[in-house]
Amino acid sequence: MTPADSKDISSRATMALIGGVVGFAMWMLIDVVPDVLTNPHVFVTVTAAVAGFSGVLLGIVGPVPLRRAVPGALGLAIPAALALGWASLRHETLQGFGDDGLALLAWAVILFVGTPFMAVRLIHPDRWRNYGELFDFSWSVVVRYSAAWLFAGVFWGILLLSNALFEIVAITIIEDLLDIDPVPHVLTGAVLGLALTVVYEMREYLSPFMVLRLMRILVPVMVVVVGVFALALPFRDMNNLFGGLSPSATLLVVAIGSITLVSVAVDRSDDRAVALRFMRLATEALAILLVVLAGLTVYAIWLRVDQHGWTPERLAAAIAAGIVSTYAVVYALAVARRGGWMQHVRDANVWVALGVIGVAFLWLTPVLNPERIATNSQVARYLDGRVSADDAAVWEMAHDWGRAGQVGLARLAALEGEEHADIRKAIDLAGQTDRRHVFQRRSGDKAREIKVADLLANLTVVGSGAEMTADALSILPDFRLDDWGQVCARASDPGCVVVIGDFGGAEGAEGILFLPRRGVHYDAIQLRFEEDRLIAGAFLRNQSRDGVAEITEDDVARIKAGDFEIAPSSRKSLWLDDLEISPDN
Repeated sequence: MTPADSKDISSRATMALIGGVVGFAMWMLIDVVPDVLTNPHVFVTVTAAVAGFSGVLLGIVGPVPLRRAVPGALGLAIPAALALGWASLRHETLQGFGDDGLALLAWAVILFVGTPFMAVRLIHPDRWRNYGELFDFSWSVVVRYSAAWLFAGVFWGILLLSNALFEIVAITIIEDLLDIDPVPHVLTGAVLGLALTVVYEMREYLSPFMVLRLMRILVPVMVVVVGVFALALPFRDMNNLFGGLSPSATLLVVAIGSITLVSVAVDRSDDRAVALRFMRLATEALAILLVVLAGLTVYAIWLRVDQHGWTPERLAAAIAAGIVSTYAVVYALAVARRGGWMQHVRDANVWVALGVIGVAFLWLTPVLNPERIATNSQVARYLDGRVSADDAAVWEMAHDWGRAGQVGLARLAALEGEEHADIRKAIDLAGQTDRRHVFQRRSGDKAREIKVADLLANLTVVGSGAEMTADALSILPDFRLDDWGQVCARASDPGCVVVIGDFGGAEGAEGILFLPRRGVHYDAIQLRFEEDRLIAGAFLRNQSRDGVAEITEDDVARIKAGDFEIAPSSRKSLWLDDLEISPDN
C-alpha cells in the first residue's frame, strides 16, 4: 500500500467518523434535546448551532484541513445560530417560530453564501474576496453535496433491498440494527461523510466543469424568452398585467435564474468565460434584459404593497427585488462600459454576496423585524380607513406574526365605539380557531350570524344566574347550528331548554341541552363552557327509572318551570324525582 493510499484510507475513515458523529448529533436534536431544552428559544439556538456547524464542516473539510475547518465552521455557525435564536424571541412558542419559514431561510442564506467566503479565507487568508477562488469553491460544494447525497440514497436503497432479501430466509440482523434509534442517523452521516471525501479525491474527474458548460447553453434560450416577454409588454395594459395573482414570484425566479446564467457565462476569469462572439453577445443581452425583469418585479411588489399593505412575505419579496435590481443595474452598467465588463460583473458579484449576508443577518435582528413592520402597516391601514374589518389581517396577526401581531391586536381590540364593533368581532373569531379557512368562512358568513341569533331566540335557559350569549354559540360548527336551529325553530312548547349550573365536574359552568326528537321524547346533550365558549359533548343517558333512557316532554316542561334540583350522587346531577341526568353520562 502506497503512502497516498494510506492517506486516502485515513481521510475516508476520519470523514466517515465525523459524519457518524454529525448523524448522532442530529438524532439527539430530534429525539432527545426537545425533552431536555424546554425553553423554545434556547432549543432553536442550540439546534441551529449544531445543524449549521455540521453542514458547514462537512462542506469545507477536504479542501480545508480538519484542524482549521472546525474553528472556521464554528465561526460561521455560531453567529448565525445566535441571530436565529434572537429572531425566535418574536414568537412565544416553538411551533409559532417553526411556521416562520422566512427566518429559517435567512439563516440558511447566511450559511450557504457565507461558506465559500469562510473556506477561501481559511485556505488563502489574504485572498478571501478573490472571485476565482470563491467561484470554484461554491460550485465544487454544490457538486460534492449533490453527488454525496445521491450516493447516500443509493446506499439506503441497497441496504433496504438487502434487508428484504434476508427476510426471505428469516435473517433480521439489518432490521434489528436499524431499530436501534440512533443507527439510521449515524449510518446516513457516516455514508455522507465518506462520499464527500471520495468525491473530493476524484475532483479532477468529477468537477463542476461539465455542469457549467451545460448551463451556458441555456443563455441564448433565456435571452429569447425574456426578449419576447419584453417586446410583448408594450401591447399589454400594465394595469391589467398585475391585476390577478401577483406575478412577482415568477419574475423573481426568472431574474435569479438569469443572474446565475450570466455569472456562469463569465466564469471565474476571462480565459474561462464564453469565447464565441455569439455567446458573448447573448450574455450581454441577458445582462441588459435583467433591468426589465428587475423593474417589473419592483413595480409588481409596489402594487401589492400599495393595495394591501406590508406582510412579512411582501417585505421579503421587496428585499429580494432590491437585491435583483442591484445586480441588474451593475450588470447593465458593466456592459455599457464595454472594456473589461466581465471583470466588473465578477467584482460586483462578490460585493453583492456580502451584502446579501448582511441583509440576512439584519432580517434576524430587531433592526428589520418583518412581523413588527407588517403589523404596524396593517393596523395603520385599518385606522386610516384604507381597509375594512373584513379585510384586515386579523388572523395573520393572531396566528402568524408572533408577539408583534399580539400587540397589534391589543391596539385594535382597545378601540371603542360601535364603528369598531366589526374589528373586535373579527379579533374574537380569530382567537377561536387556528385554521384560516374556518376563520374566513365564519367572518364572511352573514347567514351564520342569523343562524346563531335564531337559535339563541329559540332557547330557554334555566339555572341560577345562567345565561346564553351569541358569542358562546358562535363557536359551534355549522352542522350543529343547522341541526339545532331547525329542531328548535319548529318545536312546540316547552321547546329547547338548556340547564346551566355548577355540576362539580370540569372547571367553569356545565350544562345540559334538552332537544326535542321522537314524538314527545327529548335527547339530552352534554354542554361545557370554556372561556365563555360553548362545547357540545356526548348524548347523555338516564341513570334511573329501571334503565329506561327516555326523557319526556313533561319532564322538560318541569325543568323549564324550574322544578328540578342539582344535587350530588357520585357527583352532582340534575334530579327529577328518581330521574338522574348528569353531564358526565
